Amino acid sequence: MSEFRIGATIRGSDGDLGTLDALVIDPTTQCVTALVITHETLAPRLLVPESLVQSADPDVIAVDLDEAGVHQCEAFDEPNFNAPDDEFAYGDLVMDPGSYFLEPFASPLDGWALTTHERVAKGEITIRRGAAVHTSDGTKVGHVDEFLIDPDDGHITHVVVREGTLRHKDVVVPIRSATQIDDEDVVLDIDLPTLHALPAVPVRRHHHLTADET
Repeated sequence: MSEFRIGATIRGSDGDLGTLDALVIDPTTQCVTALVITHETLAPRLLVPESLVQSADPDVIAVDLDEAGVHQCEAFDEPNFNAPDDEFAYGDLVMDPGSYFLEPFASPLDGWALTTHERVAKGEITIRRGAAVHTSDGTKVGHVDEFLIDPDDGHITHVVVREGTLRHKDVVVPIRSATQIDDEDVVLDIDLPTLHALPAVPVRRHHHLTADET
């Protein structure tokens, strides 16, 4: 198992590329999906896919990138990720506590069946956390807070909408109701009264888990 430590040197094919600043974890698989790296010439911080890691120890992480390649990596946008609580623990992953961020995925509490809902593979949706959500009648009702994931297959089944006219409560919308999805906006095929009438889905937020719950 690779050991990722914050502050480790990121080493590419043509020299050092910066240092490890944070990690991105997929809470549904408990796997690192990306490294957040920083360098005095990099602004903002950048995301390096974990698939490019060739080896890792506490001091040096070797990646299959050169300096030109790392500048083509996606920027890390902190508001689009969830930060774990101070007491957060994640199985056997070896990393400094409080030093990593999670992608915005949640799963239903035990006992809630998702078998009848449409599902979309995580890699097929490019939406970001914080995207505006609009109903079919043009009302902006809030923003995307999280995606509800079926723990059996890791597919997205619902969008968790937060704030706006919903008065700071979560509304969980089936993914089939989203007629438009992009980085900035989600448009639903339901109106505001229908949205308010949706049943509540009890959600487990992975970044709220404690060591006893993992």
